[in-house]
Amino acid sequence: MATRKKKKNSEYDKVIGIDLGNGLIKVRSVTDDGEAYKLNLPSGFSYLKDVGDTLNNSTLDLDVYEIDGVEYVWGEDITKVSNFKSTYGHENRYKTEAYKIMAQIVMARVVRDLEIGPYDRIMIVTGVPSNETDSERVDDIALAFYGANDDNVGFHKVVVNEEDCVFKVVHVEVTGQALATVLGRYLSEDGYVENEEYESMKVAVIDIGAGTSDIDIVKSLRRLNGYDSVPKGFRDVYESIRSCIQSYYPSHKVTDYELLDILKGTSSSDARYIYKPSKRKKEVDFTKALYDGVNEVAMDIQQTIMSKWKDHTDLDEVLLVGGSAEFFSEHLEEIIDGITIPDNNGDSDVEGYFRVGMYIANVLKGGDE
Repeated sequence: MATRKKKKNSEYDKVIGIDLGNGLIKVRSVTDDGEAYKLNLPSGFSYLKDVGDTLNNSTLDLDVYEIDGVEYVWGEDITKVSNFKSTYGHENRYKTEAYKIMAQIVMARVVRDLEIGPYDRIMIVTGVPSNETDSERVDDIALAFYGANDDNVGFHKVVVNEEDCVFKVVHVEVTGQALATVLGRYLSEDGYVENEEYESMKVAVIDIGAGTSDIDIVKSLRRLNGYDSVPKGFRDVYESIRSCIQSYYPSHKVTDYELLDILKGTSSSDARYIYKPSKRKKEVDFTKALYDGVNEVAMDIQQTIMSKWKDHTDLDEVLLVGGSAEFFSEHLEEIIDGITIPDNNGDSDVEGYFRVGMYIANVLKGGDE
């Protein structure tokens, strides 16, 4: 499948892998100096008018993006702004204006960071849950990244911090998330074969997302049909935690991102997880609610696995991925032994997108096996 010989005259000047996820946006590319470029920020934006005077005082890490005369903000501190516009959703989220605006904002940020010129040819590689790979949602996603300015599809003009950012997307590749995870282990960062074993391996992928959890099998670098998505993910765990906190503070609202900051960095069984709404209020220990939520989601995943995988003795590898994978490993190891959590489990899909893009670019350069 993949190429090994480098040729010249690439069809693309820059390959960008983007995961416009329900909870987090992840980006993977490379600088002109060959250094890895990675971005990981909340999936949502706000209107500039909702920020108030805070931005002028430079107390928030935000950039201003003007699209079609409307000013938005996005950056590290976006969740601290009121009226946060999340891109979370299921059925038709790729058709929404919020998703399309978020795609333009993210691309403009990357173009600015990587100093991509207006005449550079950009390839975007992104993905969908496996059960959507043959649906019209693939076209919806591609259109969100291509955009349209009159008849000039792929052309974008975004004003970033009062400076014009002009760029053109010449190709959008949409692939399945599970397949991308496996291809990310098969290919090198340059898009060439790194581990030939995957050409004959049968690999299971369990991807714990924010809104859904995908259960897939990839054999000889092809996804097999007949596998499923569980309509539950870590957002359901957050709901369990929120219910606990609101039993103490009924009118208090806590966001997924506040909870993520508390959970980040540890998933040990003896850890205690504490939420404190303010310095003058009593803390809430939500450890039990966290694991109750994990148990509930894990049970649905277990049942799906047992119904779909009648016999998993022929699996060469079982990958558990997603930013919250560690919380579920103990439950899933009850029914499947030898589970592997990759070092990049939270970014395995976007890393795969990028490497797939590099592979495609190498094919068009005339590389061969």
